[in-house]
Amino acid sequence: MKILGIVTLVALVLLGFFAIANWSLLVEPAPLNFLVFTVQGSLGLILLFTTLAFVALCAVYALSVRTTALVETRRHLKELEAQRELADKAEASRFTALATQLEQESTRLRAAIEASRAELLVRTETLERSVAKSLDEATASLAAHVGQVDDKLNRMEGGPGSRLPPPKLEM
Repeated sequence: MKILGIVTLVALVLLGFFAIANWSLLVEPAPLNFLVFTVQGSLGLILLFTTLAFVALCAVYALSVRTTALVETRRHLKELEAQRELADKAEASRFTALATQLEQESTRLRAAIEASRAELLVRTETLERSVAKSLDEATASLAAHVGQVDDKLNRMEGGPGSRLPPPKLEM
């Protein structure tokens, strides 16, 4: 866009030099025909001012297009900024919701672990009691068996507490 502006400016400067160099021809009166009537005037000056008027109109049009584009760009930037802020707020609320959900899940898992731990402790205590009871019963049973074996041995030897008469010794 800048190159086009420079080219246009150079063309206008060259047109100005051309007009200055040929000023005597530009101001020379000539009959001008407007289809309905004829007037005596300077054709060169009329063409020069018409060209300058078109250049001025083009410049005004270009400036209005540029201004409209800048205003539109600014409006779009404001809308984009508003959308970005909205997206940032939505993202922040998603992070907050995620943190809340993670905290709830963590609390639920802690409670489940604690319940499992309590249940495991109850089962362990039950098993310990069961093992202790079985051990006591096994000990009592073993003691009873040992007692029976001792009793039998004593009876066979004729020792005190035996029910059998002592064996007779022959001499």
